[in-house]
Amino acid sequence: MPISSVTRELLIKKRLFTVLSDQVKDSEFYDQNLYDKLIAYADAYIAHHKLTPKEVSKSYLSFIKEYNKDARLFDETGQYPLELDADRGEPSRTAYSIILLLSTLLTFHRLRIMQLIQNKTELGEAGLFIGCGPGLEIDLVRSKFTKLVAYDLTLDPFLRGYYFDSVDFRNAYFEGKGKEKYSHIYLIELLEHLADPYEILINCKKVLDEKGQLFLTTATNIPQFDHLYNFPADHMEFDEKLMEMGYSILYSEDIVHDYMTKSIGSANKFYILTH
Repeated sequence: MPISSVTRELLIKKRLFTVLSDQVKDSEFYDQNLYDKLIAYADAYIAHHKLTPKEVSKSYLSFIKEYNKDARLFDETGQYPLELDADRGEPSRTAYSIILLLSTLLTFHRLRIMQLIQNKTELGEAGLFIGCGPGLEIDLVRSKFTKLVAYDLTLDPFLRGYYFDSVDFRNAYFEGKGKEKYSHIYLIELLEHLADPYEILINCKKVLDEKGQLFLTTATNIPQFDHLYNFPADHMEFDEKLMEMGYSILYSEDIVHDYMTKSIGSANKFYILTH
């Protein structure tokens, strides 16, 4: 098969990427159609930013190197990177987006999150994304909504060009104000980046339609460079607080990380909530 994209070229030619990709393809929930969609989106992002295969590869490999070091320190100290170094540097916005996009192809847990978002989203009137990243999650469900609104404090310039007028991007902090109601709200891989993850859940409830659904993920033992909050593995306190806020849990799934390096109990939990 001829190489047709930068992303496929890396998956074929870069030994580590091939190994990780094969591992994902052997997983229980692997979906070739979804995988092809993720590759196509990554290619669109790479083309927009005019990135070379070397630049793309360097971004992800640098992240893996730093994450493995952070994981070892977490295993030794129980502290997250920002606890050990409050002035910790971070990759550029474009490099971080490449990391996020490639990780859906090279790690089972991120592929599974994308799969759940796509497969569990039903047709709806209005969808709300809080935190856009490179916009992949939006792409997976946008055909299911009449209207889509997306908030982010720092919008990647790729988003407005790729989505044109099909998404109402708002470069602002989401406060839950206004009369707009949403049938679906998405807080995907966001809560761990907030010092207080419960404030945004309260704000979301104000604008969630009476029969609406809130999709979210939590992070446990994931010592990533920009994480501020991690949840205990049992999620008992989190579940209790959700009920106190008036939420009901429609669906939840534990998604354990399976790394080639030493396990530190890293996991995400995927939730679908309603009133």
